[in-house]
Amino acid sequence: MKFNDAIPGALFLAIGIFAFIHAGTFMRFPGVPYGPDLFPRIIAVMMSCGGLILLVSGLRRARHTHWVELADWAREWRSYGIFLAIVGAVVFYIFLSPELGFLLTGFLILTALFLVTRGFSTFLSSAAIAAVVTILVHFIFAETLRVPLPFGVIERWLV
Repeated sequence: MKFNDAIPGALFLAIGIFAFIHAGTFMRFPGVPYGPDLFPRIIAVMMSCGGLILLVSGLRRARHTHWVELADWAREWRSYGIFLAIVGAVVFYIFLSPELGFLLTGFLILTALFLVTRGFSTFLSSAAIAAVVTILVHFIFAETLRVPLPFGVIERWLV
C-alpha cells in the first residue's frame, strides 16, 4: 500500500506539534539552565520539519498521483486474514496470558500464526518451531533480561 507523502507528512507534523506543546509541561529543575523539555522539543521540531517537507511535496504531486495506491498483496483477502489473525493473537495474549502464562500462550499464538501463514499441512513443524521460539524468547526475556513474565497454569503444575 502506498500513500501520498502528504498523509504521513500531516501525521508527523501533528505529532511533532503535540510533542512540542506537551514537552513544555515537564517540571523544571532549579539551578539547571535547560530543562527536561530540551531534547524532546528538539526532536519534535525536527519531526515537524520533516513532516512539513513531506506534506508540501505530497501536495505538489497530489494532482499527478493517487492519494492511496493498493499494492498487489493488499488486493488479496488472505492478507486481511493474516492481519486479523495477528490482531487476534495480540488480544488473545492480553486477556489470557495472566491466566495461561507466557509459555502456553506464546506457544498457542505462534502455532496458530504459523498455521495461518504456512498452512495446516505443516502442523507438526509449526508446533515444533513455536515451542523452540517460545522457550528461546522466555529464556531471553525472563532469565537474561529479568522481565517478569506470567507463569499462569504452569506455576500450579510446578508447585
